Amino acid sequence: MRYETNRHTQPVNRAERPLISNPIRPVPGSTSTIHVPWALAALVIMLALTVRGASATTTALAEYPLSASNSGPTSITTGPDGNLWFTENAGNTIGRITPAGVIMEFPLPTANSQPQSIAAGPDGNLWFTEVNGNKIGQITPAGTIHEFAVPTANSFPRGITAGPDGNVWFTEANGNKIGRISPAGVISEFSIPTSNSRPQGITADPDD
Repeated sequence: MRYETNRHTQPVNRAERPLISNPIRPVPGSTSTIHVPWALAALVIMLALTVRGASATTTALAEYPLSASNSGPTSITTGPDGNLWFTENAGNTIGRITPAGVIMEFPLPTANSQPQSIAAGPDGNLWFTEVNGNKIGQITPAGTIHEFAVPTANSFPRGITAGPDGNVWFTEANGNKIGRISPAGVISEFSIPTSNSRPQGITADPDD
């Protein structure tokens, strides 16, 4: 597993909204990337239209408004059901959007949990971090949500990814740890040797 750190970042004010976002690359072969900041009031989906035989790529943008004007869409990923799934940090909601642009939203059980990153898991579900709730969330394609508390208090879980071992891995920015959660919800934590490293994003190593 590979993770990134931000050692010189000051401790996070939990009242602040994260500004980290994930890039969207929905069409194979497209070189365009959209970063979705939390302050956007609408979910932006990029539709890349490649003209065959032409050297340039024509890109068209379509926007799909969310139910709340300040929901703060933050992270987005492809789901195992053929839809896109995303977090609404300020709205405390997980969203699902179909290829046709139909949106459904699923509120989190824990209030003000601030969902951050989201990734498809090896178990056919979606997994996400709850930075303020200090939990790892799981949502099924049908919209059923389960939450699992991170053992370290105020750990500020941020990045999350599926691992090559069939588990899901995540970072703990304040806890200075890397976490692993099994499909059954069992969490293990691993301390980073360098103090105050503040791990952020994480991804599976292609060599694993």
